[in-house]
Amino acid sequence: MNNISEEELLALQTHVEVETSRWQKLKKRILIRTLVVMALILFRVILLKVYPQNYLPIVFDSAGLDAAELAGLITARLLVGLGLAGVYFYALLTNSYLRSVSIIALIIPIALIWGDLQMFFLSSFPDFTLIASISFGFRLMAIYLLALNYLDIRR
Repeated sequence: MNNISEEELLALQTHVEVETSRWQKLKKRILIRTLVVMALILFRVILLKVYPQNYLPIVFDSAGLDAAELAGLITARLLVGLGLAGVYFYALLTNSYLRSVSIIALIIPIALIWGDLQMFFLSSFPDFTLIASISFGFRLMAIYLLALNYLDIRR
């Protein structure tokens, strides 16, 4: 004897963000974009490891960081990114709190890129290398893909 309508059931499940029929259509596209974002971030990390002489001195020398502080900064950012990626994948797989997590996943890279704009463009623009430009472009592409995911979830 179930007297609860479909609308009432959905209202009780506030953690479910996207209705099930629509989620089945969006899930594959959003997961593919998320995997591309992870690949872009991984490629940026590889660029930092392979070409540190072309990227790190130009970008971070003007900030006054020594090697230990720079390694700590990169490690902290990677750990925060891994934690956020885990929460984001969990939200995508379970369709729980998806809107909140997707906006947080969009805000954090925007905040990081805004903070780095000083170092990228204002302090070292004349010495900007191809590697630094590619890395910056990958970061912008990741933000664009996360914004598309957020817009698909909000519709």
